[in-house]
Amino acid sequence: MVIAKEILSDYKEIYEKAFKLVNEESKNDPPTDPFRSHYAARDLLMQMRENLKNELISIKAEEADGGEDEFIFRVLQAFVCRDLGRIHVFCEDPGAGENYLKECLELVQERKMESQAIVPYVGATNEMGIVYANRAEYKKSFDILTEAEKAYKDFKATKKNAWAITDVFGTADEVEEGKGLKELESLYTLCSFYMAQVYGHLGELEKSAQYCHMTLRRQIEAKSYEPIDFALNAATLSQYFIGQNMFKQARHHLAAATLVISEHEATMFEGRNLTEEQKAEIQETFKHRFADVARCWAKYGLALLSASKDRLFNDDEVKLAEDAKRLKLDANSYLFPDMQLDAYEKRITCDYCLTFDDAKEVYHFVTKWLDTAKEHYKPDTDATEYAKIIKDFAELYQHIAFFEEDPVNQAKMQKRRAKYYEELIELLNPVFYMSICRECWYGAGLAYSAILDIKLDLFKANRTANPQELSKINQTCQQAIKNFKSYIESYTDKDGTWKPNMDVEEQRTMLYAHFHLGRLHYKIITPDPNLQLDNLSNSLKYYKTFTDECAKLEEPAKALQAEVGVCREMVNLLPMKIATVKKRLTK
Repeated sequence: MVIAKEILSDYKEIYEKAFKLVNEESKNDPPTDPFRSHYAARDLLMQMRENLKNELISIKAEEADGGEDEFIFRVLQAFVCRDLGRIHVFCEDPGAGENYLKECLELVQERKMESQAIVPYVGATNEMGIVYANRAEYKKSFDILTEAEKAYKDFKATKKNAWAITDVFGTADEVEEGKGLKELESLYTLCSFYMAQVYGHLGELEKSAQYCHMTLRRQIEAKSYEPIDFALNAATLSQYFIGQNMFKQARHHLAAATLVISEHEATMFEGRNLTEEQKAEIQETFKHRFADVARCWAKYGLALLSASKDRLFNDDEVKLAEDAKRLKLDANSYLFPDMQLDAYEKRITCDYCLTFDDAKEVYHFVTKWLDTAKEHYKPDTDATEYAKIIKDFAELYQHIAFFEEDPVNQAKMQKRRAKYYEELIELLNPVFYMSICRECWYGAGLAYSAILDIKLDLFKANRTANPQELSKINQTCQQAIKNFKSYIESYTDKDGTWKPNMDVEEQRTMLYAHFHLGRLHYKIITPDPNLQLDNLSNSLKYYKTFTDECAKLEEPAKALQAEVGVCREMVNLLPMKIATVKKRLTK
C-alpha cells in the first residue's frame, strides 16, 4: 500500500497552518494572552497526532511486516510530537513537553539513522536537553545533548540526505534537495550552543568556550544569524579569552563582533516598511548594543595593560609557561576563516606592552571606546552602567601611570584617576549605590596614597621643599585619609563595631583600609608636637585595629602576612615615639 497523496496533502495543510501560527501570528499576540497562537497551534497538532495514531493502527492491521507506509506515518507523528514538545516547553508546561518529546524519540529510535527520521530525532533530543538544563540537571542535560551530537555525526558519516517534514509530505520526486540537510545543520548548531551553556554550568569553561566559538563559526558559515545576537555573543566570548591572556583570540572575536554589528547598521532598515517610532526603537537597540561591544573592547585594552604590568612586575614561571602554551595553539583554533577582520584587528596590538609608548597606544584605544560607550550610557538614565565606565577610566589611568617614567606625570595620572572616583562619589547617593561608592572611596584612597608616595620621594630627593610643597604633601595625605575613613565608616555601626555578614573579600579590604590609615597618619609631616602626637596616636590606633582583627579573622588575614609583620613592628615602635613626643611637650 502507498499513502494516498490526498491524505498527505490534508496533513500538510494542517501542519503548515500550525507552523504559521507559531512562527508568524504569535508575534502579534497581546501581552495579556502571550501564548494564544501557540495554544491554537497546539490544538491543531494534537488533533493531527490523534489522526496519525489512528492511521497507524489501520496500517499495522494491513501491513504485518511493518512496511514503509507505517514508517512514514511514524515519522510524521514524530515531527508532530517534537513540535508539541517545543510548544509545551515554550508555554511553561515542561512536564507535558517532556512526554511528547519522549514519544517522538520512541517513534523513530529504531530507524533514527534513516533520512526521514534524523531531523525529528536530533530536534527532540535537543529539546530534551533544554528541559533538563532548565531544571538545573546539567549532567543529565549534557548526556542527552551528547547523544544528539553523536546522532548528527553518525548520520553525516552515512552521506545520506536528511529530509525535512515537507519532504515527507511530498512524493519522491518532490523532495526539496538540501532543505532537510540545512535544517539538520541548524539543529546541530543549536546543539553546540546548548552544549556551551551546559559545559559552563559544569565548570568546564574551556570546553564551553570551544562550543561557543563553534556555534558562532557555524552561524557565519551558514549565513544564519541575528546580527545583534552574534555581535554580543562574540564580544562576550572575548572576555573568556581575555581572562586566559589569549589576547589574539579575544581581539579576533571582538573584530568579528564589530564587523557584523557595523554591517547591520548599514542595512537595518532595508526592505522593511517601518514607522518612525519603529525606526527609532531599532536605532536605540543598535546604539545600546554597539555601546556594549565598545565596553568589551575597552575591557580588552585594560586587561592587556594589566597583564603587561603583571609580566613586568614578576617572573611567575608557571604563569609564563601557561601563556606560552596558549600561544602554541593551532593557528585555526578559535578563528573565523571566512571573515575579513584585518581592518579591525590592526587597530590594536595583541602583544604585551613593554614601554610607555606601547602602553600609550593602548591607552588612546581604550579612551576612544569608553567615550563611545559614554555616548549611550548616561548617569541620569543608567547610573550603574555609567559608573562602570567611569571606573574603567580610573583603572586606565592607574595602568598608564605604571608605564610612565616621569614621577611628575605619574602623579598627574593618579590625580586623574582619583578625580574619576570623586566624580562618582559626588554624583551617586550612597543610600542607593553603596557598593559603588565603597569602590570609589577605596579607589580614591589608593590613588591619593600613590600621589603621596611620589611627592614624598621627590621631597626626599630635593631636600629643599618649601612650606607650600609640604602643605600640598599633607593635603594629599588628608585626601587619602578622608576616603579610606569614608570606606571604613560605611562598614561600621555607630558603636564602632564592624557590620556583620561581611564576606571574606570585604573583610580583607577593610583590613587593608586600616593598614593604609595607620601608614598615612604616620606620613603626615608637621613641626607641631601636638599634631605629631595626634598623628602618631591615630597611626597606632589603626595599626592595632589591623593586628587585632587579623588575629580574629583567620581567612582574610592569610593573604596579609607581610602587612601583619609590619604592623606588629609599628605597634611596638609607636608607643616609644609617642612617649618621646610627650616628653618634649612637658618640657
